[in-house]
Amino acid sequence: MESLNIPCTVFDGVRIDFPSRFALAALPYLWDDERNHQICFMDSRRWHNAKSRDEYGSMIASADLVLSQEPNLSEKARTQGAHAARLWPVPFIHQLLLDALYETMEAEDLAIEGKGPKAYRPQKVLTLLLSAIEKKHGSIFLLGGHSLTLIKAEKNIRATYPELTIVGSMHGLYRRQEESALIQAIQKGDPDLILVGDPIPTGERWIPRHMGTTRSGIFFYYGPILRWFAGR
Repeated sequence: MESLNIPCTVFDGVRIDFPSRFALAALPYLWDDERNHQICFMDSRRWHNAKSRDEYGSMIASADLVLSQEPNLSEKARTQGAHAARLWPVPFIHQLLLDALYETMEAEDLAIEGKGPKAYRPQKVLTLLLSAIEKKHGSIFLLGGHSLTLIKAEKNIRATYPELTIVGSMHGLYRRQEESALIQAIQKGDPDLILVGDPIPTGERWIPRHMGTTRSGIFFYYGPILRWFAGR
């Protein structure tokens, strides 16, 4: 497998992607390219906001993957949007592994795709990503949450994904003077994925404001995600 196509639509100027489960599981290998990548989630309210070319709209336009959380939005995008596909090259070092992964997941993906419009739950997408990163003995950095929430989330992630390395963490109520040390910690840790949850200064917009200062990795934001991992 030298490349992977991910279907998408452009619905009233906003791109929405429709990757298979295989494609999602393959992302840590596809994006092993010394670049930063961002995954965003979309609902009807965010879709309306994304049509404006303000900071939020620009973030959605430049995101590597935009996933719909709502079946109704997915259906509208598929029936009313302009269909296209995006081609991602597969690094040579991972081609044989992804060939084998594709064979094991293809039948299940086809069965799921035949059931109609998709919606993507952030928790399920993240589970696929973390499982793939664990298989390649990769690493993550946790950012956000209150101190106790972050501690519990980190403990539960370590228990669930024992082969996954957490190279650092920072609660979301950090002081401005601590931001330089935070960025340095992410750079030094060189994580495969930076997991961001609320509270965090400026919310999801924290990512495009800071992506350029880090070396590489997948940036994944979902507000409640650290509370979810903490069991709250």
